[in-house]
Amino acid sequence: MKLLGNLVLSLGILFSLSACGQESDTVELNITGADYAGTGIRAFRVKNPDVPDAYGDGGSMAPYGGGGIRCCYQVPKQWHEGLTAEIEVYYPLKGKNGDEMVEDLKKREAAGNVTETFNVSVPKYQTPAAGTLWVQFMPDKEIKVVVSDLSPDHEDFPGDVKGWPVPSDEYRISLIDRDLKLEKGDLKLFIDSLDEWTNEPSGESLRAAWVSYEKHFKDKIKSINGYKDPRFLELLIKESKADIAAKELKIKRLKEYKESISER
Repeated sequence: MKLLGNLVLSLGILFSLSACGQESDTVELNITGADYAGTGIRAFRVKNPDVPDAYGDGGSMAPYGGGGIRCCYQVPKQWHEGLTAEIEVYYPLKGKNGDEMVEDLKKREAAGNVTETFNVSVPKYQTPAAGTLWVQFMPDKEIKVVVSDLSPDHEDFPGDVKGWPVPSDEYRISLIDRDLKLEKGDLKLFIDSLDEWTNEPSGESLRAAWVSYEKHFKDKIKSINGYKDPRFLELLIKESKADIAAKELKIKRLKEYKESISER
């Protein structure tokens, strides 16, 4: 019995060593992407067409942005003719507000296209495969994949599309308009504050401002004796004027930048 036990143990060790000695014919790559189309990507997944359970998830991307590095997707160590990957894409919902986006989601669910899947050819890569699986989202829902340990901005990047995405003028202007709206809203608040401080503010308003300064700007009031001290009101007026001037300058520069883009 002892001899049989030793034999079983020896065979187990032998099989274990044999398995360890078998070199895998696949390589795990990181996954990342870049949006050249300007649509943005909510999420994407890279799948092996021949092995349904083999996939790797990619991150979200802002329009003309890049995604973070995710792990992992397996590819053959050596490239072969006909190698493909399936890219399942969740494009951002359309709409200017939550209700419109919910409506768009319902339409997609009804049509069965909440996500869209594309079969993409994997171009030849070095042997053994190494680095990252780059997924490049192009206009008109074209997708390119590249296996490389170089990034798209490297001169030796093997993909057809080199360099990082460049935002369109239309997209740049949309971001400027968004920032202008925010800055103008802040400017109005500062103007309203100045109007209040220069027109006999109530003790309640001064007290609330004092509490805020004690919490966030204590160094500015260390020589002032409470909210009733006239120097505190002088500080509020001075800082409101400075805030207004800073916002007006920022708005002016944003408008100039927008004009320079529009004139190109």
